[in-house]
Amino acid sequence: MDNTQRSLPSAITYLVVGLALTYTVIYSLLILTYSWIVEDNIFNRLVASEANYIEQQFLLTNKVSPPRAGFITLHKNWHDVPVKIAKGYVINPKQVEYSLDDGRSVHVQVFELGGNVYTLLADVAGFEVSRDYLPNIIVWLVAFATFLAFIVSMVAYLIAKRITNPIKILANDVSKFSVNYIPKDFAHSYPDNELRILATKIEQSFSQLQAALKREVNFTRDVSHEIRTPISIVKNVLSNYQKSLTLSSEEFEQIYQANFELEKITHTLLALARNESSETTSVNLTELIENIVLQHFELNHSEKGKALKLKLQLEENVFQTVNKNLVQILLNNILSNIVQYATATHVAILLSSVGMSFRNQTADLVPNQPQRSGTKSFSSTGIGQGLNLIERICETNGWKMRADYQQGMFELKIYFNPQVTPVVTA
Repeated sequence: MDNTQRSLPSAITYLVVGLALTYTVIYSLLILTYSWIVEDNIFNRLVASEANYIEQQFLLTNKVSPPRAGFITLHKNWHDVPVKIAKGYVINPKQVEYSLDDGRSVHVQVFELGGNVYTLLADVAGFEVSRDYLPNIIVWLVAFATFLAFIVSMVAYLIAKRITNPIKILANDVSKFSVNYIPKDFAHSYPDNELRILATKIEQSFSQLQAALKREVNFTRDVSHEIRTPISIVKNVLSNYQKSLTLSSEEFEQIYQANFELEKITHTLLALARNESSETTSVNLTELIENIVLQHFELNHSEKGKALKLKLQLEENVFQTVNKNLVQILLNNILSNIVQYATATHVAILLSSVGMSFRNQTADLVPNQPQRSGTKSFSSTGIGQGLNLIERICETNGWKMRADYQQGMFELKIYFNPQVTPVVTA
């Protein structure tokens, strides 16, 4: 995985080398400027010292002495001074250094003797060492900058590679992710620092994306099959009604049952498809089962439901971290199935810390793997999706469901920990 135009180590190396070269150039210019300032100040002090000597000799002898140094000349009239210096002094009297047209550098000192103005001119062209050594200094500075850039680039590249290597590993791992797969505990394979925080966020984002895609796929599949099935039943009955203009009690029951199934399936599928279904809280299952048993409409208002005798064995304060809305739908669907298919009055409901169980007698021959989509008993008027939806709600909550049928006794068991399968029986 290296489809980037410039890798992080290279980018960091270029940045560090650029900064190093910039600082080297600035530092070199400062050194050259400082050397030029020192040299000019030496010349200025020499000229000032000579002017002071002439002034002292004038006070002692009342005569104007010539300069002692051969490169310094004394001028009484501005006519003897180069025109460029005379004009420059008028414009800026504080200027002490002039560059003449012939390339020479001249330092100037103006002073008075006996009421007359004198000018000292020091031709320092033969004493300027900075100009002589400047080409060599530039060569050495360039060579030093090149050597420094090489050393800095090597060190910067090694440090940048060491710093960015974990990030490259993370980017390489993430590039291998597929929509349907992310390694388990992926984030814990990285150092416990900002990198693990980033990996954790990436892992959470992928998990949420996978969950959303799974919900979308399931919802599309369910809508395309499960919801259309009861609608087809209603359409068939209505088609028969158009032919005979009569509706038998059996056909009326089919419409009622199809509408009931459609309402229940739609409610369940929408709950499973919503992202809120993945949000969990600590739920007291003991209280929840008691409330749903008391409030379940078919169980408390239908003749068949009222005839049932429930035997509840509920352990106190059984808490599970689940989505409460999904668990309510699950319990209501289970109770509706019991009311619909129980052929005896005794129903047992058990709740413990390891799971829960619902047991009832039924005269129907329950097929193998009744939780498979579309599987139903011979006498069932449903569409064979009840247990399948219950199992999917269990999977969403991290539970495991198992359906057993022996000698007319049907038992639905739900285990809270899918890794262990303790005996849960009523």
